[in-house]
Amino acid sequence: PVPCPPGSPAPRLPMALRICTLVCRSWGDRPQLCQVACAVGRAESPVRHGAALPQGLDSSLQQWGVVAPSQRQALARRLREATEAAMAALLAAEAELSPQQRGGSRASTDILGVDFLLACVDEALELVALGTNSQRCLETCVLAEAMGRAVGEPRGDLPRLLAEAMLHRAQCHLVEGKDILLIGAGGVSKSFVWEAARDYGLRGRGAGA
Repeated sequence: PVPCPPGSPAPRLPMALRICTLVCRSWGDRPQLCQVACAVGRAESPVRHGAALPQGLDSSLQQWGVVAPSQRQALARRLREATEAAMAALLAAEAELSPQQRGGSRASTDILGVDFLLACVDEALELVALGTNSQRCLETCVLAEAMGRAVGEPRGDLPRLLAEAMLHRAQCHLVEGKDILLIGAGGVSKSFVWEAARDYGLRGRGAGA
């Protein structure tokens, strides 16, 4: 936990900082944080999605009195780790399910929203996970990206990362159900080829070298 800075309004005012994160499945099924957006609300009733204009994490932390750049960077790193760990846990749970249990061979989690609450607990700032969602965080983070562009901020990575996730899924769809001849894929060292083919929904037939 990061110590609450002296004079921070967090311990005194009944306010809470809701942090909305968006994470996507990157190449190699690696979770990657795409965007972060924050909203300030009352502690007893944290602000809901769409009830306040989003703002950046760094500026939100400064408003809370986290002046030291090192503390803000530490919180940002913890947020990234927690968000990507949440998606990694979900992907691991999906991997244990059959295609039928997941809802079909094409069903998978490519984009995930994870909500956090930043609260002061025992004189330390703590990130508390509220839950996951499939669309509300996406809407909030896209709005934050558009607002930043409107005031002259440079283009972020959100459009590129979302496009990569969708293109990867589109490529899987293009090859699904196709017959592919694999030459020299019969060895033990090539077993990963058959695992990938299954994940892509391919029907393969191997031939010796």
